[in-house]
Amino acid sequence: METLERYFNARVAAFLDRTGMSPTTFGMRAVGDPNLLREIAAGRSLSLQLADRVLAFTDGYDVDSDGARAPPHHLRRRWPKAAAGRTRRSGAMVDRPSEKRTDEPIRFIRASEIAARLGVARPTIYGWVEAGRFPPPIHLGPRVVGWIRSEFDAWIHNRIAETRGGGESVVPMTLQGKEDRR
Repeated sequence: METLERYFNARVAAFLDRTGMSPTTFGMRAVGDPNLLREIAAGRSLSLQLADRVLAFTDGYDVDSDGARAPPHHLRRRWPKAAAGRTRRSGAMVDRPSEKRTDEPIRFIRASEIAARLGVARPTIYGWVEAGRFPPPIHLGPRVVGWIRSEFDAWIHNRIAETRGGGESVVPMTLQGKEDRR
């Protein structure tokens, strides 16, 4: 058993001398353990599987490219042919502009955000829902509700239109008053 340990240690030492790699980096790159060589020096015994992984790393390491090697032929990725309606640029599949999604994702807002934006209390919002004056919430979980942001925004615009007399100017009254004073 002593000769296998000497053989392993000699191979690892020769590898470190040839590459100039630090023992910590070696342990990380070989098996993902930065303390590997320190623990071996302290008396840790390796399993045959771990020793094989370390030796396979030393055999497969390319010094000129800092370890980067082309994968074996059977593992090289073959790019699929471009799918209908898509073009391949720089190896990436890119949607054509005519096929991009135009609809936005649905966004939810919670009662606290609605209350803050409207300047009212949360119970007021729920009262408006019961009275049919506000959009109903969507149940997101057992005790969680939210409103669809686009419905909330549409409700705000409708309230503004109703208040301003059917869609007239939405300029705040303070600005309209200042224009009249001039």
